[in-house]
Amino acid sequence: MDKAHGVDFAHANAYYDAEQVPRPGHFYLPVACQHCRDAPCVKSCPTGATWTEPDGIVVVDYDWCIGCRCCMSSCPYGARHFNWADPSVPTEAFNPDTHFLGNRPRGRGVVEKCTFCIQRVRNGRYPACVEVCPVGSRKFGNLLDPASEIRYILEHKRVFVLKAELATHPRFYYFYGS
Repeated sequence: MDKAHGVDFAHANAYYDAEQVPRPGHFYLPVACQHCRDAPCVKSCPTGATWTEPDGIVVVDYDWCIGCRCCMSSCPYGARHFNWADPSVPTEAFNPDTHFLGNRPRGRGVVEKCTFCIQRVRNGRYPACVEVCPVGSRKFGNLLDPASEIRYILEHKRVFVLKAELATHPRFYYFYGS
């Protein structure tokens, strides 16, 4: 149990089990790549296909990935997923504006993850999940900018990181309350 927050993540059900969502008395916590400062996935990749960019985004070069899944087994957040299928994007839905480390189609046999929509943030936009969140509960910003919204949240809201005891030092924060 997370003693600081009164939440028992160790016994949480990661699956919906076909239940109606939302269900009274339950809460739902999205878990994506935590973009750790001390990322176990980076350390475990035998080919160097995963690394941390200077701005903190943990990326994957899908041409270097051999699909060994070492990064999956080392990620304590379950944020990596093996791609079992060939890409099947209809021609009319294919976005020709792709980024090598971001939104390009990934082939079968590689491990993929959230990239904080690197193709968007490098152009001054928010990740898609932040932009489309209907209630504005997802935030993204420059942690080094003392005037940024994300810094305000970190300094004035109740904030926690998942599995802080593992010392991976995530750059993904959860905040709640007023």
